[in-house]
Formats: sequence, structure tokens, C-alpha cells
Amino acid sequence: MEKDVIGLKQANKYDRIVKENMESVLPVFMKGVLNLDISESREIPDDLQYTKERKPDVLKRITDRNNRTFICHIEWQSQNDKNMAYRMAEYAVMLYRKYRIPVKQYVIFMGQDAVTMKTTIKHKNLRFWYKIIPLKEIDYKFFLQSEDPEVKVFAILANFGNDDTETALDRILNEVSTASDGDLAKEKHNNQLRVLVQLRNDNVKHKFKHMISTRTFFKVKDDAFYQIGKEEGIAEGKVEGKVEGKVETAIRLKELGCDVELISKGLNISIAEVEQLIEPLQMGI
Repeated sequence: MEKDVIGLKQANKYDRIVKENMESVLPVFMKGVLNLDISESREIPDDLQYTKERKPDVLKRITDRNNRTFICHIEWQSQNDKNMAYRMAEYAVMLYRKYRIPVKQYVIFMGQDAVTMKTTIKHKNLRFWYKIIPLKEIDYKFFLQSEDPEVKVFAILANFGNDDTETALDRILNEVSTASDGDLAKEKHNNQLRVLVQLRNDNVKHKFKHMISTRTFFKVKDDAFYQIGKEEGIAEGKVEGKVEGKVETAIRLKELGCDVELISKGLNISIAEVEQLIEPLQMGI
């Protein structure tokens, strides 16, 4: 993914979400979006270095059900890049040179702007093409069909179709929350949604911000754990930083003499999650 127009920090957040969710979302994309009938998929080294080094987002050696083997190369892009065709061509040449088998290339476009990137190069001595797939043209319900929250979060970038924005967002939030295993996972996936929604227009961002602000982790304002958490920087309605706040809260409660079971009940998370949160304290870090 290029990082020249949008801020580097924000672009890195998009990259991180893609990498974190890749193992879950990739099989869904390959079957349902790229229409690849795969019988075998094998990871191959993704560092390509000759005169320069390139690191593709996704690189797989695929054998389909017709026993055809090829390299599947996928790039995730959050904005238009006027040099995208040349970037993809550079990858293609290096891949052909190294593996000597056919290469299929795709760009998954996460942005909501119109795609302006060229998909072909036509020079006298060069003919090249690749395929762009905009997420905004895919029905958001396609992603919600998955049972995996790592797949569901990409519904936020898809087409809401005939559903109004509030209906679609409410469904996405509910399904991601239901599919997430435990409060820490819910916070992780909600944070992913908060990052990805920045690629949508202001109307969607505003409605999302309002809706998620009502889904706070602490339910009782006068609860003692809520007050301690608030002192540690967790304000009601604030999602970003909640996971870090829970760590600090759990550690402080442990220092105050609370046992693991009490902390678990107060933060409404499992004992195993509490032990994971306070592990640095127990190790003396």
C-alpha cells in the first residue's frame, strides 16, 4: 500500500488491520471475490530482490481444481496511485523471472473515491494488465456471511445497497461484536472498524461515531471499577485506548490488593484475560 497522500500514521493503521486479518479474509476473497477455484494454496517467500526489493501484500502459489498452478499476487490499496500499473508490472516481471509460472495480479481498493488508476500498460514493446476490485462495489452482506469477525469488519468499506446507513452500521457492529470472542477481542475489532471507517464519507463517519459512543464497555456509571478506569483515562464513550486502559486498571486493582477473581468480575472479562493483563506486573516489568 502506498503512503504518500494520506498520513503515514493512518496508512500504517490500514496496513496493520490488513495484516492482522489476512489469514481469515484471504480465503473468503479468493473464493467469493476473485472467483479462484482452489484445491491447494501454499505460502511462498514474499521478498523479491534483484536490483531492488519489493514486499508484496499477499503472495501465494495456487493450484486450482483444474490442476493449473500459478502465482496469486494481491495488493491492498487505500488511495489512487498514478504509478500503480508500473508497480504491478515490476512485481510481475520479478515473479515471472523467479518462478517461471503464470502470475495473476489483483489490487483490492479500500478507498471510497472513484478508481482512477490505470490497469494496463500499452507500449510498443510492452503489454501488461492487472485487475482492480473496489470494495465499495461489493455487497456488505457478503462479508457478514462469514462467522469470522476478521472478515466481518471489512463490511464497513463495502456497499450498503438498499439499507440505510444506520441500519447497515448497526448490523455490522452487532455482528462483529457477537462474533468476537471476549471483551478484548470486541475492543480490538471495534478499533479496527474505527480505523477503517475513516475511509468512508463524513456522513458514515459521523453516524458510526455516534453509534459506537453508545456502546461503552462500562455499563454502570457509579460502579467503582468504572471510576477507577475513568481516572486511568477511560472516559465514557471513548473506544480508542480502552484496551490499554484495562491493562492499567487491572494492574492498579492488583496493586490495591484485589484478587484476580474480583478483578475479573469488575472488568467483566475472564480470569485468563486478567492474568494476561497483569502478567508484566507479576514478572516485575
